[in-house]
Amino acid sequence: MNFLPMIIVFPLIMAIIMNLLHGKEKAVKYLTFATAIVLIALPFIGEYGYYYFSGHGVVDGWISGIAYLYNPAKQAVIITLSLIASLVLITGMGEKLKNNMFVTLSLMGFASISAIVLADDIFNLYVFFEIISIVQAGLVFLSGTEEAYKAGLRYMIIGSVAAALMLLGITFLLASTGTLNISDMKHHLLTDNPMVYGGLLLLIVGLAYGSGLPPFHNIKADLYARSKGFISAMLQTYSKFVLVGLMLIILKLFNGLSYFSSAHAVLIALGVLAMVFGVVMALLQSDYKKLLAYHAISQGGYVATGLALGTPLGIVAGIFHAINHVIYKSALFLGAYIVSCKRGSNLHKLGGLLPLMPYVAFMVLCAKLAISGVPPFNGFQSKWMLAEAAMQVNMPEIAIIMIIVSIGTFVSMMKAFYLIYLKPVDEETLKEYQGKEVPKLAVFSLFVLTALCIIIGLDPSLITNYLWDYAREIGVNYCLK
Repeated sequence: MNFLPMIIVFPLIMAIIMNLLHGKEKAVKYLTFATAIVLIALPFIGEYGYYYFSGHGVVDGWISGIAYLYNPAKQAVIITLSLIASLVLITGMGEKLKNNMFVTLSLMGFASISAIVLADDIFNLYVFFEIISIVQAGLVFLSGTEEAYKAGLRYMIIGSVAAALMLLGITFLLASTGTLNISDMKHHLLTDNPMVYGGLLLLIVGLAYGSGLPPFHNIKADLYARSKGFISAMLQTYSKFVLVGLMLIILKLFNGLSYFSSAHAVLIALGVLAMVFGVVMALLQSDYKKLLAYHAISQGGYVATGLALGTPLGIVAGIFHAINHVIYKSALFLGAYIVSCKRGSNLHKLGGLLPLMPYVAFMVLCAKLAISGVPPFNGFQSKWMLAEAAMQVNMPEIAIIMIIVSIGTFVSMMKAFYLIYLKPVDEETLKEYQGKEVPKLAVFSLFVLTALCIIIGLDPSLITNYLWDYAREIGVNYCLK
């Protein structure tokens, strides 16, 4: 029996149960820990291939009903998602907030992203795309500040427009092909039809909104910056895997078709703009969480650019960088959460933390080197592959931009590290720091993520071996110039 649907069904059931346990904090904590453990096992219970719901399948040559596609590349993404979700849930157990709502929303988010990654039915994808937008706003609301409410509400208002446009694009594709199944739709997009162009354009609008690419970069960065640090780790993971899920569908549908060349250029431009804008804005920030938020936008640009190249190497590099990014960026947001428990996130008011928590400082430094693309960490491996992919299609200028952005990332990260851990402070401030406890669950999660930055950096094949077959299936070997 194929248990693939449990990847979505189990977290949804647990989300409902958690919602019913309002006020029962002890029961919520025990159940949260058990759920976190089960999430890690979920990616391993499904069988590769297509899964058709409700006994539907191929009828008269057409795929009928909701279908999911599971393969090693999608499994690698969901394994990473389940790990981050589990660590964030465990970290959140030590935080004083509405724990049942935090767990409920987090599990709904996990189910939604899993469905987006697995979906071979474009309307089913849209349904979960809408759910994840609401979930992200709800997680931000849990911070309880006026700025958080504004950021979440702004995201939902703009999302109502972006999601409506995306649905209109799906309608255009349905009208042009007569099906909502992605595998069937692929075979009916070969004709030169203006409605197909419109559908593709509107899918790109939804992609940009869901993943934080321009022109939606500022509202997405604000979402990260206004959340609690461990929640920001979850939010940026959702966004990167929305980007991967939607980009893979766009590539599967349109890659290699003659009229996709213009969309290629648009997607590459959006990726490059996100890279450059994100790092420039990060360099200007005095708030540590905002700095990390804009770096999340910048790193999303790397992912989008690699995938937009459309070659097997570009697709592998893009997915690989998305996985690496959510690992080291989650570590950085957890590090910011630990620091905020001491003295907030204003860089000008921080300093002198190295003697108080040297182990945390070391792990955060490793994550900062990883995001900067310094060997032997995982970020170096995927950035190197992205540069290779750009060179392969005769676009050395993109490789050069990636290197320059990495230098800017290194500068801003080292500046933040100095201001937080190395900058001298007076004795009174040190005493104030010492009176505040470091959240142990967050330190544990930070350790796991830092270890992965090193392990994957030393042996990238642990991830890339999962990705090549699917990348070759949907990628196109050709030169853009």
